[in-house]
Amino acid sequence: MDLASLKNADLAHLITAADAYDALHRAFTQHVEDWRKGTALPVRDLYWTGEAARAAAPIIYATSKKLHGADLEMTAIGKNLRDYADLFALAQSKLRKALDDAAAKGFSVGDSGAVSWLPSTSAYTAPGWEDKQRAAAEEINKRIVAALTEATEADRQLAALLTTYTKHADTGNGLGIAAEMDLAAANATGHEPWKKDMPEEKATPTEVNAWWRSLDPQGQEWFRKQHADAIRNLDGIPAQERDQLNRTYLNSRLNQLWDEGKKESEEYKRLRAIQLRLEDNRANPATQPLAYLLGVSTEGNGRAVISFGNPDTATDVSAYVPGITSTPYSLGPKGEPYQPGTNESENTLNLWREADRRKKPGGSVASVVWLGYDAPDADPTAASGEAAAKGAPDYARFLTGLRASHEGGAPPHITSIGHSYGSLVTGLATRLTVHDPSYAPPDDVVFLGSPGVGTHKASDLKMPGHVWVGAAADDPVTHLPSYDDLRNATTFGTAVAVAQHLAFDPDGTWYGTDPASRTFGATRFSVDDWSAAASPMYGAHTKYLTPENGGPSLGNIAAVVTGHGGDVQRVDRR
Repeated sequence: MDLASLKNADLAHLITAADAYDALHRAFTQHVEDWRKGTALPVRDLYWTGEAARAAAPIIYATSKKLHGADLEMTAIGKNLRDYADLFALAQSKLRKALDDAAAKGFSVGDSGAVSWLPSTSAYTAPGWEDKQRAAAEEINKRIVAALTEATEADRQLAALLTTYTKHADTGNGLGIAAEMDLAAANATGHEPWKKDMPEEKATPTEVNAWWRSLDPQGQEWFRKQHADAIRNLDGIPAQERDQLNRTYLNSRLNQLWDEGKKESEEYKRLRAIQLRLEDNRANPATQPLAYLLGVSTEGNGRAVISFGNPDTATDVSAYVPGITSTPYSLGPKGEPYQPGTNESENTLNLWREADRRKKPGGSVASVVWLGYDAPDADPTAASGEAAAKGAPDYARFLTGLRASHEGGAPPHITSIGHSYGSLVTGLATRLTVHDPSYAPPDDVVFLGSPGVGTHKASDLKMPGHVWVGAAADDPVTHLPSYDDLRNATTFGTAVAVAQHLAFDPDGTWYGTDPASRTFGATRFSVDDWSAAASPMYGAHTKYLTPENGGPSLGNIAAVVTGHGGDVQRVDRR
């Protein structure tokens, strides 16, 4: 397929043809049903015997088989035409975007796709100007060739399918069992040709973002309308796109559950909590920034990612991972009576307000709460790091996506924050981002009320001077004995295990070395110590991101988020 043919192709004709085949199929389906009810079934049910019956039976069977085969093919033709119209549309979108980019640079594009440029007319040409022009032209040419190759291959495949259907129609032969199986496999869900155009499952967020931006507005709109579920939770897709698509999904799914009489279901209640949080955000523009729904699904206990402020334009972005018992309910509107520190959206908003107050001139802030994993309940499952190990790669990918989709020249300052069990997710994810080049690490990482972060040294995170920890002396979670201590002390009991833990490994904690200890080597900041009469045992554990604590915790974290590390109040590590 040549450049002019793809650029000027009117793909509406393929859709019109698909509609015509669908109409023909509907009429033919009725014909097949009339044959089945009027001939095949009555003959079978009459238990017809004799010479005539023996002669008629194979003819009736063969006719039924051919009708069934033709019915399958008519079903497939309409679907094939639409699938390949989609492929042509995407290739056309990429071609037009490449041509637009060439025109914007003043390049000329030949009929074959070759890209050229005029020589400089300036008396002074900057060193390397010619090389830069050549590199830009080659990049655009590669995109043009790739689009033409995609369209040519799609054209070949569709032509082969239509040729097969034509041969069957000409010969009158049925499909046969093997052919039916091949046709069913080729047209099954998951084998849609348009998916070949999507980035591979292991594609990095940077690759996803480059793919999305390679589409022209028509191509992007096609994905929004036809395959929103394929992109709405995809890291690397711009925040504004994800927000609009996820809000549409959220409202549609809630309406569907309501219509099905499932408003008392757990799925409905969790999704409704997210919807109510977004409604509260819209209703209070004076006290909180616009929220972006970056992710939502019903997987596991429910997933939700909300950013207060646009992370694609903010200069300072924080991503906060909450700990045990966190579900979409934790991100919903704060209930009454409200206990400060118990609502993770409120904690995130607290951080946004304090960081916004401290931002640098010309700066802006986005604060994200990331609940993209199944946080354990407050039961024995919290003793395992399995949930954190499963969630860490997704969180690392999300952090990488924050950089990939960011707009503007200067990269954002990104701070990763984990509280309680969420600090284990954060620690494991940070190790991934600094050791695996397919990820991008944050600039700072903050651990709060941590039972351990899955490593023994801050240096393992390869972020010297940028690993911070807040731990209240009266937060019991930061004093938990190690898992091995408890596991090996079943004969003696928990009290003995704790004593052994303190005697033999004073810097140990549940998931590795205590990040607040000197041994670990992080920078510990002041949070003050506090207590809550309503919850004397765990009151301190939930107050790190609340202004009500009366201490410097929230301000110190906001100072890290906005790049004011020198303003952080440090304390000696225990």
